[in-house]
Amino acid sequence: MNSVFRRIATALLLVGLGVSLAAMPAASGAAAKKKRVGPCSSLPINIKLSSHDPTGLLEDGYAWIYVNPKGSVRSAMVRVMRGNRTYARGRIVGKMAPGRTTLIRMHVNRRMTQGKYRVKVTASKPGRCSRRVSKVRPWHFSTPSLGLKAIPVSTRIGDNVDVVRFALRPVRRTKVGWTRVSLVGPGGSVISQQVIKSIGSKQILAELPIQGKLKAAKYRVRLTGQDLATGNFRTSTQSWVFGKGGGGAKPVPTTGQLTQKVAVDWTKGKWEGRQVGGFIAPGIGYGEVVCSPYQQWVRFYPSDTSRESAMMTWTYKNWDFGKGTEKAVREAKFADGTGPDFREGMNKFGPTEKHSTGTFQGIISDRGPLDGPGGATLASPTTFDLDWVWDFNKSGRSYCHVKATFRTQTDQVTDPLARSVQIVWRGEANATAANTVSDVDFPDLGNVQAICQAGPNGYRRLIVDSAIGGTVYTREGSDDFAVNQNTGPLVMRLPNNGMLFIQMNNGDRILVSSRWKVNDPVASNNWCVVSAQIYSAS
Repeated sequence: MNSVFRRIATALLLVGLGVSLAAMPAASGAAAKKKRVGPCSSLPINIKLSSHDPTGLLEDGYAWIYVNPKGSVRSAMVRVMRGNRTYARGRIVGKMAPGRTTLIRMHVNRRMTQGKYRVKVTASKPGRCSRRVSKVRPWHFSTPSLGLKAIPVSTRIGDNVDVVRFALRPVRRTKVGWTRVSLVGPGGSVISQQVIKSIGSKQILAELPIQGKLKAAKYRVRLTGQDLATGNFRTSTQSWVFGKGGGGAKPVPTTGQLTQKVAVDWTKGKWEGRQVGGFIAPGIGYGEVVCSPYQQWVRFYPSDTSRESAMMTWTYKNWDFGKGTEKAVREAKFADGTGPDFREGMNKFGPTEKHSTGTFQGIISDRGPLDGPGGATLASPTTFDLDWVWDFNKSGRSYCHVKATFRTQTDQVTDPLARSVQIVWRGEANATAANTVSDVDFPDLGNVQAICQAGPNGYRRLIVDSAIGGTVYTREGSDDFAVNQNTGPLVMRLPNNGMLFIQMNNGDRILVSSRWKVNDPVASNNWCVVSAQIYSAS
């Protein structure tokens, strides 16, 4: 009986072993299907985000994707995830340059807190690889900082004599209450402080007094303030490197013209902490002039999301030592359905051209409530002149120099002066006599009037009622032409989609942005927006 039991047990053992061995190839095959191998199974990239601070990702968030020199990647989608939820995403269409880093802007759709997340990149590999492939890396976010930024107007010590100026801007329109602004020196001591009772969601120019001028060194700006949405006090710290030079962007006394001089200036590849200059367009929003090997633009953040605003520029660009040139009218704007900011790039291509020079002449304007009929009170426009030169051919010798002047009218009447005329109407029913005409008297020049009537045969002109002559530059599309007139009055056609620049013989200047549509058979679809600033040279 024991012998029979042993034979039965041995048989069962052999059968079980056979079943297990038979199952092994199948299990290995299943594992092989789950873990793909070969040239099509992975992406030849390295991934990182621009910040470990969730607040830092809200508006300036980028994924930095480096493609290996021999790699090839197309149409990358980047997601920041926690579990199955996506908190931010960004994408790029087309092939990414091998051996270089591509910046992909991230759009945050859920606020992130402290903790562990993962960054997932899904892209295509050209050639025989038919499926899109993903690569994932973990990412840890720290405690969110205060949603407030402090951007220096200039990081050159010659521009910061007796006072250091910072443009303060709430991030993603965070409402900030009581705030202390501290300038911290290289040794950790506080050099200067300013307390602001309340910021809200507006932009403020903070002026921190100092004795003499700063020494060339690295400084920190520490912002401690209350987030009004939560009641919590948080801190935000930004580091800036102040270098030698300057003098052309020192504070300008406020007269009838608020003048802001902004400079971005760095050499020898040392751009970090010196690549941004801030400015304010009072009543409209806040802007940044940015120049680094990866970003070159004028970026603007409207302060009121219920209103339309725009930036129209005329640009001359020259890149790669004359191999390419461009002149053009460009417009960027905030309207219903657009993002939280808009920008105009100094660069022509992506990746950025290695050498570039150029100029902007622009006007930032308020166009009233989104899709409003017109006739609303408008903030005064801010005009600017900006020029740049950069060379990114060799990282250790790279440099960028940008200087800009921004002008806005004030309530004061002392010279230099700035005044404006503006027209906004949407729908022919709103093209009333009050909404189609705007004029102002400018001292020692005369009356300046803008007229923009509805209808194909409507009158659309800028008129300078003065005996003083001048030169009129008309800019439309990629064309510009000049007409000289020795005596006034000057009567100029308002471009359908373009700009006027008038250099008066007495030194005064007028810059105009003009857009209108009057030929739509549906009368409610026609509109006109005109913004002009008359200013005396400072």
